[in-house]
Amino acid sequence: MTIPRENVFDKAEYKFRLDCVREEMSKSQIDTLVLHSAPNILYLSGHHTLNLWDYQCLVVPISQSPFMVLWQFERGRFEATAVATDVVLYETGANPVDETVQAIKSKGLSRVSIGLETQTRYLVPKVRESLSNALGKSKIVDGSGIVDKVRNIKSEAELEVMRKAGKITDLAVRAGFEAVREGATDSDVAAAVATELIRSNSLGFSVYPIVSAGYRSGIPHNSNCGYKISNGDPVFIECSPSLHWYHAPLMRTAAVGEMPSQVEEFASLEKEMMTAMLEIVKPGILASEIAEVGKSFVDPIRDQILFHEVYGYPVGIGFPPTWAEESGFALVTSNHRPLQAGMVFHIPMTLRVNGQYGVGLSHTFVVTEDGNEVLSRLPLELHRVE
Repeated sequence: MTIPRENVFDKAEYKFRLDCVREEMSKSQIDTLVLHSAPNILYLSGHHTLNLWDYQCLVVPISQSPFMVLWQFERGRFEATAVATDVVLYETGANPVDETVQAIKSKGLSRVSIGLETQTRYLVPKVRESLSNALGKSKIVDGSGIVDKVRNIKSEAELEVMRKAGKITDLAVRAGFEAVREGATDSDVAAAVATELIRSNSLGFSVYPIVSAGYRSGIPHNSNCGYKISNGDPVFIECSPSLHWYHAPLMRTAAVGEMPSQVEEFASLEKEMMTAMLEIVKPGILASEIAEVGKSFVDPIRDQILFHEVYGYPVGIGFPPTWAEESGFALVTSNHRPLQAGMVFHIPMTLRVNGQYGVGLSHTFVVTEDGNEVLSRLPLELHRVE
C-alpha cells in the first residue's frame, strides 16, 4: 500500500532551499553537510516525526542527492513526508554513527571537507565526537549556521503557513480569555487554549501552552497547576500552534477585576515600547538599533523588575522544547547585523515583579520590503474580565 503524502510545499520550494544552502556551503568551502537539527532536516527534506530522541541525520552533498540516515522503524514517516531525498535505514540495535560513516564513505563523500553542526541541541557531544573521530577530524569543519542563515529568510509559501498559524494563535488566546473568570483555575484556561490549538490541527506543542495566574504570573516559564483565579489576579497566556511545525507565538494577559496600579503601568509601557520598536522595523536596520529602543523603555524600571534582556528572537520551524529558531539572530543590543525582508521575530515583552505579578504582551512580526507585518489581530492591551 502506498502511504499518502503529507507534503505542505512543492518540489520547487525544496529545490530553491537546497540551492541556497549549497551556495552557502560553497562560500564556506564545505563539500558535504551533515545535519542533525530536526528543524533543518524538515526545512531541506520535508521529513518530520515526533521521534526526536532516536538518531537521525540528513547528509547534503554539494552535488549529489541528499540522503537521510534513519532508524528503520521511522520508515513510514519518511515515506509520507520526505521530498527528493534518499534514505539509508539502519536496523534496531545497529550503531547509527557507524551506519552514517559507512553511508558517507560508500558515496565517496569522506575524502572531502565535511561540515558538521556543532551548535545544535539535537547532536549530543558524545555522538559528535564519535562522528568526528570516525570521519577523520582533519576533514571536519563547523557547519553550524549554514542552513540557519538561509532559513532566516522565509519564502512567501512559508509566510502563508505562518499567517495561518497566527490566526490559530488568536483563536486559542481568545478561547483562553473566555475561560478566565473568578473561581476558575489556571488549568481550566490552559485546557481551553490547548483544545483550540489541537482542534486547529497543531501537530504538537513545541512549547506547552503557558498559563500562569496571580503571583505565578510573576514567575517565568511556569504553567497551570490548578491555581484558583481570584479578583485582582493577572492571568498570563502564551501559546502557538505547531502548524506543520511552523509557529506564530503570542503573549496576552487577562485582568480579573481591579489590578494593582503597577500592572496597569506595565501594560501601558509594553504597548508603547512595542509600538516604538515596530515603527522603526525595516530592511537594513540593525537588530541592535531595535533592541536599544526597547531598552530605553526598560532601563528606568530595570532595578524593579525581572527581565530577560531579549527584545525579539527568530521564529519559524520549531520542535520541542522550543519554537525559537537556533540561528542566534536575536533582537539584542549586541547583534549589529541588519534585518532583511522575510525575517520573522517574536517580541516577548514581559515585565514582572518576581513572585508577585507580571504582564506579558507580544507580537510576532514579519520584516517586509517597506516595514513590517504583525501576524496577530488581538488588541495590544490588557483583556478586561469583569
